[in-house]
Amino acid sequence: MIKEPSIDDLLQSKNNGFEVLYKNYKDEFFGFARKFSIKDDEIVDIYQETFLSFYENLLNGKITEFKSSIKTYIFSIGKFKIYESIRAKSKLKIIDQPLNEEITIDDLNLEHEFLSEREQLVKANFKKLGKQCQLVLELFYFKGKTLKDIKIIENYENTDVVKSQKSRCLKKLKQLVNG
Repeated sequence: MIKEPSIDDLLQSKNNGFEVLYKNYKDEFFGFARKFSIKDDEIVDIYQETFLSFYENLLNGKITEFKSSIKTYIFSIGKFKIYESIRAKSKLKIIDQPLNEEITIDDLNLEHEFLSEREQLVKANFKKLGKQCQLVLELFYFKGKTLKDIKIIENYENTDVVKSQKSRCLKKLKQLVNG
């Protein structure tokens, strides 16, 4: 385990703190990201974006202290970047819980002139959800907003609350659709 630099050291660029962190956590991050079946060239991009976000958070004052290790913080940023990448590549397939038949974003695209029986079922049950559930799912799946965006738009306490709300809403929709 490396001795992690302080926030002040990172902000003042003492002892090449970012470079040391970048090099020391790279192999472990790649191993972590490979569990998601991501190609190495994409992992490089995600890792670099992760460090850019980390750096920006330091410069913008979003980080004033670490409640965990810097490594944990970096990996949590990276994990969400991995999820964003997977979500973008999977054409927004909804897979929070395994079902025999998945509800896809195409099922939720309810503006078609002719809807299949399943699409009609999803549309009818979507309208049965509360207004807040409808809003969260619309923002996330139709408008492509991130959990962080939704937190800001809807004044949620934190992104974990948004994530839980989205998960509960999606679970409820799946229950309604599957009877």
